[in-house]
Amino acid sequence: MAGSLKWFIYTTDTGADYALKADESNVEAVNGGTQDFLNDTEVVYALPRNVRPRFALYENADGTRQIKCVALTTTIYNAIPSTVTSITDPIDGGTLTLKRIRPEILTLPFGQDTGLQDGDAS
Repeated sequence: MAGSLKWFIYTTDTGADYALKADESNVEAVNGGTQDFLNDTEVVYALPRNVRPRFALYENADGTRQIKCVALTTTIYNAIPSTVTSITDPIDGGTLTLKRIRPEILTLPFGQDTGLQDGDAS
């Protein structure tokens, strides 16, 4: 973490908006100044625990430093491989190159238990 923590608006793959608290310099490295959470923002819920945000992973040439940069929208995420192939390291000013991108991961709840006997009927 190099910058201050800040709230942003994260738009899920299904189009729902949530608040996301993240490192400002990392998020703005790939998103610019878009999706800032402002005092008049109508979003009231933080990103649920069952949604893991999409991100791009940047790494230095030695492989000793990596930065995860959350992509706040699917449009930004899809453009990263062609438009943001490297970023400036906010700590030492070096160049970090795109290593990989990871899509949003959604874990859906399901109505079954583990099968252990706990004494109740369900």
